[in-house]
This record gives sequence, C-alpha cells and structure tokens, in this order.
Amino acid sequence: MAVVKGYTKYVILGLLLLAGLIALYLTLQPKPIVIIRPVKTMEIQPIKTNSTHTFNGIAKSGSAARLSFKVSGTVKKVRARVGQRVKRGDLIATLDDSIYRLRVNEVKASLAQVNSELKHAKSQYKRIQKLYVNQNSSLSDLETSRTAYESAKAQYRAMKNRLEQAKLELSYTNLKAPINGAVSEINIRKGENIGVATPVAVISSTKSIDVPVYVPGALIDNIHEGDKCKVFFDAYKNKTYTANVVEVSRSSSGRTTTFLIKVRVIKPSKKVLPGMAASVTFKVKRDAHEGDFVVPLHAVLEDRNGHFIYTVENIKDGVGIIARKNIQVGDFDTNGMTIFGDVKKGWLVITAGMSQMKVNMKVKVPQAKDSKTKSTKEKS
Repeated sequence: MAVVKGYTKYVILGLLLLAGLIALYLTLQPKPIVIIRPVKTMEIQPIKTNSTHTFNGIAKSGSAARLSFKVSGTVKKVRARVGQRVKRGDLIATLDDSIYRLRVNEVKASLAQVNSELKHAKSQYKRIQKLYVNQNSSLSDLETSRTAYESAKAQYRAMKNRLEQAKLELSYTNLKAPINGAVSEINIRKGENIGVATPVAVISSTKSIDVPVYVPGALIDNIHEGDKCKVFFDAYKNKTYTANVVEVSRSSSGRTTTFLIKVRVIKPSKKVLPGMAASVTFKVKRDAHEGDFVVPLHAVLEDRNGHFIYTVENIKDGVGIIARKNIQVGDFDTNGMTIFGDVKKGWLVITAGMSQMKVNMKVKVPQAKDSKTKSTKEKS
C-alpha cells in the first residue's frame, strides 16, 4: 500500500509539472493579430423635395429629310459625304441619265410629227369651212374635217404632256437637298443599280436639335411637356444649353421600366450636330414623405428575412461595430433607392464590400466622429 501511495504522489507531481509547462508554452506563443477592415460609408439623409437627375442620350435632328430617287437607274456620282453641311438645292447624287435623255429626244420628235399633223388638220378644216360657206362642200365633209382637227389637237396636247413627263423624269436623275442641314447618312455608292424609293441619304436640320433620353418610371409623373431642362454635349462640356420637354411617353420601352422623354434645345449652336453624345439634367419636384431616405442601390441587400442595410455604430477612435437594419424599399432612380420604415437620420450606411461584412464585426471608419449610441443589440 505504501508503494502505491508513493507512486500516486509522483504521478500527481508529474501531471502538475506537465500542466505548468503547457501553460508556459501557451504564454510564450505570439497572440493572433486581429485585422480591422476599413469600410466606406455615407451618412443617410432624408430625400430632398427638389432634386436633380441627369440622363445620357444622343442628339438627333428635330426635322430630317430622308431622300430617295423618284426614278430607277445606275448611280453615276455621289456628290455629298456624311457630316457635310448642305443648302437647299445642293446636289447630293446623280443617276446615269442616258436613257432619260433619249426618251426626251424621242418624245420631242413625236411631238414635231404630231404638230405637223395638227397644222395640216387645221388647214384642211379651214378650207372645208370656206367651201361649205360657199356651198361647195357638204356638211358631212365639214364634220369630218372638224373631227380630224380636234383629234390632232388632242394628240398634240397628249404629246406635250409626255414631253413634260420625260423632262421631269430626266430632272429626277439629279437628287437635291430639300432643306438646309447636315448629311447624316449616305446609303449608296457609285455604280449601284437602285430602284424607285431606295433610301439614298438623310439630311438633318441643324436648326432644331432634339435629345431623347429614357428615365425611370419613378420620375415620369414629375416631368411634363414644356418643362425646362439643361443639356450638355460631351464635345462642348463648358457650354450649357437650355431645352424644353417636347414629348413624354406614357408607355415603357420594351421589357424595361424606363420611359422616353424628348427634349428640344433652344437656340442650338451651329457646332452642335446630330449624333453627338449629350447629357440632360432635370430639376424634379417630388412629393417626398417624411421618413423617406435614399441610399445607393448597391447598398441595399436582401435575404429570406427581407431587405436590409449594414450600418456602423458605437464608433470610438475611428473603430465601430456593424449592425444590420431591416428596411422597406420604394422606387429607385439615378440617385439611388428610396428606403423607409424604422430608419433614422444620420445612420452611417456601409456602401462597399457588404459581402464580407457580418453583424458585430469591428471595422474602421475613417474621419468618423465618436458615437454615443449603443444600438448594435437593438432589434432591427
């Protein structure tokens, strides 16, 4: 028994010594470094009743002429190029007019022959008239000569009309600009055979410049025909143009929920041409409800419990704790998404890297003031 007790004593001492060594080893191990990530935040603010919204578009001519030949033929020459400014009456393109000139000459020859026949019929009619007056000709001869004369006059008029038509067709081989403007399209080349009404060119008036843009449905009821707006062209960023809203569509574009709005620039510069990239800025008066706020669209997340955002609270020395806030969402536009519910002014909403965030994580918030709130445990 004494041997057993002595053995037990040494076992206990050994275990105590081993525990001490393990504790010493753990004490000497370097402590893991906790990395506190910096986050990008924004302070949430109520929606302003008046807000500005900018949308991109491409300038188009308010009036454009789509040109085509009225006769068919082979393109002889294209005299205009895309971007060229033209005046009314300037030549755009010509067709080979050989056939049409021959037709004019043929009709002229036929007209000369018909004219000769008319003169002969007229002479015969006058001669028969005199004979009839002197009772040297019958009434039947008079009627026959008069009928021949009237027929010759009708043939002459018809041939004159054919000549006018032939000359007109000849003139149609020259395609001229119907308005002052700039050439925005040329759809033919020299040597092509084209038919009647084949699209040849588009002349866009530079006196009237429209910019169509597409806006979200949330704004469509706040923009009306006649409203003023500002237009900027990428080519002339230092110049601002005033425009009027001339068209507001009431049907969405395709599968999207955006609506077409067309604005017309007031007194556009001669430098502004159709096809230039433009930005249109609207000042919108909205009926904002108390308690509505706006945040960037990408800051709003969603899971099985609904929509939510991440905020930073309990900030001290630039370090805060992440909290989840359940929210309700409304409309969205270029400024962001409308949120409401139990939302408080001044919340610091995380706007980047939300996929790496989790509740109660410590994060760095650059230039943030210390917060006295302790709401990370409050019910969201």
